[in-house]
Amino acid sequence: MLFELTFIDWVGIVGSFVIAGAYLAVSRVWVSAERPAFHLINLGGALMILVSLWYRPNAGAILIELLWIGIALLSLLRWARRR
Repeated sequence: MLFELTFIDWVGIVGSFVIAGAYLAVSRVWVSAERPAFHLINLGGALMILVSLWYRPNAGAILIELLWIGIALLSLLRWARRR
């Protein structure tokens, strides 16, 4: 199975690790959830997963990634407005 994964599958897998890494970074207080870095990392991970879902669609997974993208963009917009 490991060798059956395509490049696009690996993009989604890396995206999952990116999102989990962002959560770990906030949980360990390495990154503040109030700063744009956390939201940019989540946005990047969600986009990577969404790209992989373009090739292997799954409605539920697409929806959650679109929600994560929306949350990240709204948070970044809120941060930019406060500056």
